[in-house]
Amino acid sequence: MEFGVMMQLLLVGALLRTTQGQREELTSEEERKALMLKHLQEVLELSEVTEEEAAQEVILTEIGGSDGKEVLAEEVEEEVSPHPTPLTLTTASPAQGEEEEDGFTYVFSRLNSLDAAVHRLNVQFYHMDVRVAQFSQGLAELKGGLNEVRETLTSLNEVATHNQKELGRIDGCLRGRRTQTKCFLIFKHFEVYDGAQKLCAARGGNLAMPADATELAVLRRYLHDAFQPYNWPAWVGIHDRRSEGLWLFESGQRVSIFDWYRDHLVTQPNGNTRENCVSLSSDDGKWWDNDCERRMYYICEYRL
Repeated sequence: MEFGVMMQLLLVGALLRTTQGQREELTSEEERKALMLKHLQEVLELSEVTEEEAAQEVILTEIGGSDGKEVLAEEVEEEVSPHPTPLTLTTASPAQGEEEEDGFTYVFSRLNSLDAAVHRLNVQFYHMDVRVAQFSQGLAELKGGLNEVRETLTSLNEVATHNQKELGRIDGCLRGRRTQTKCFLIFKHFEVYDGAQKLCAARGGNLAMPADATELAVLRRYLHDAFQPYNWPAWVGIHDRRSEGLWLFESGQRVSIFDWYRDHLVTQPNGNTRENCVSLSSDDGKWWDNDCERRMYYICEYRL
């Protein structure tokens, strides 16, 4: 189609050139043919003209001279206008309703996906809640079992402590010296005053607290027999740490009978605030005040 239009334009140009270049009419039909062929060769830049083109040229000349040329030019101008109407290619676009439907479909698909994800999360949370509940129940059972074990251990410790005290009391009475209400037992281990008291209490007793002359005489004889011919001091449960000069038994009861060592050189007690705990010497059973942090043997007593 484009080639035919081009050929028509070329023919129109050739006719115009012929009209403008030659104002005189050709006298013979052969000269017009020759001239038109020449102009066609110049325009098309062809070396040869086909027989079909020559025949078309002859038909044009036979139409009627210049009038025919003008008619042909008008037809060509009508077919090929300087401002051809542009061809618009329209593509099939989806209707507005279809676009809206597609949008709603996308939104609903996304909502369905979110709903499915939320459902999965709810399922997972449910399983987690079940596991947490099971874990909490197991932990509560473990705590209950642990409390029971603690109670059992406490009971066992109490029983063991009680048994240890009973055994200590029995041992003290079997190996020591007895009075009507007490048993005394000497421990040949060096301890400070407070340490000795704790050890005596762990065995069910206390540091010895001679409450009268009878108990004091039993202690004196027991010490002499245990350490003769040497003299070893031993702690008893008497001190004045609460108030200087106020001598108390370890039980808190005030001491009413004393047996301090006295001679022409030394008079007990003489330690003032530096010596607040009482020990008995093994050679004569006399009382001496000493520094409570001094380490020496000790005597425990047990109630019958």
